[in-house]
Amino acid sequence: MFKIDFTKYDYTLIIIICISIIFGSFMVFSSSVVMADVRWANPYRFFAKQLLWVCLGFVAIFVTSFLIDYKFYQKYSKLIYFSTLLSVILVLFIGVSRLGAKRWLSLAYFTIQPSELAKISMIIILADFISRKKNLIDKWTGLFAPSVFILLMLTPIALEPDLGAPILIAGVCFVMLFCAGINIKAVLLGSISIILLIAEEIIRKPYRLSRFKSYLASFINIDASAYQVKQSLNALGSGGFFGKGIGKSEMKLMYLPEVHTDFIFPIIGEELGFIGAGSVVVFYVYIFLKGLKMSKHMPDTFAKYLCLGITFLIVFQAIINLSVTTGLFPAKGLPLPFISFGGTSLVINMASVGILINLSQYSKLK
Repeated sequence: MFKIDFTKYDYTLIIIICISIIFGSFMVFSSSVVMADVRWANPYRFFAKQLLWVCLGFVAIFVTSFLIDYKFYQKYSKLIYFSTLLSVILVLFIGVSRLGAKRWLSLAYFTIQPSELAKISMIIILADFISRKKNLIDKWTGLFAPSVFILLMLTPIALEPDLGAPILIAGVCFVMLFCAGINIKAVLLGSISIILLIAEEIIRKPYRLSRFKSYLASFINIDASAYQVKQSLNALGSGGFFGKGIGKSEMKLMYLPEVHTDFIFPIIGEELGFIGAGSVVVFYVYIFLKGLKMSKHMPDTFAKYLCLGITFLIVFQAIINLSVTTGLFPAKGLPLPFISFGGTSLVINMASVGILINLSQYSKLK
């Protein structure tokens, strides 16, 4: 009879992840209820969808935590990578367009966002490469293959257009290679190349350039900030230490756009105050420290860099989202992992953290 020994895994990690997801679902309801009622005459529209995605996500967590061993991903790393690459390319030809961007594939009654799959796929293929060719990482010739993998995946995503996902993926891959001992000259060249490519993409799109100018001007005059950022800061500032109380946000009354997705953190700060917002930050700090600690006890190189990659992916997304909502970074749409409303993003993040839970059995044995 098939039996799972749950005691092998880090139950603290499991409990904290589950609490964050449940908390996020309630905050999606609190932040979206007014907007959903006004626009669609259904206050439960986004909450109901979130519950569906959360259920699918918990299935994904169960499968990746307890049914699939991490070695599966190394065995099929190339198949996972090229399948994802194909889906990303297909978006450019048969993708669904929303708000001027073509980022989704339609599958029967729902859509998926392949760029979300690309995040975990790149971590898997890079972890596999490092495990096989770690002795070449500090040489220029050893960087050719990972550079090709990264550029092949990021180019079609950037053409959707999407700048946030390529920046995130490139950042995670860069840090993984850095931890593996990449040549310091390659670090400098890579940093300069990434900055130049981002600058080119910003200049190429007028709306991005406008956002960036507003961002720079905000350091001199806060009133020059983008509308969303100003409203976000108002929400965070008005929450005080204890907050106004669950459901009592004023900014969600059609003042702050995307309150259930990219700007859910300010609503948390407004309703639950510094305590609520601070707890969210502490959660991501915990994930970061836990991932780093676990990576030291992995049974092999692939597991180590898979663990590091997933940890950086979750934490970097959180850093970008929190930095945007507090005005530290220019406005860019990336959801807050496990908390924001989301479909593919939420399920992939939950599946990814399931891999961390699977890896935790090796850390716990130490």
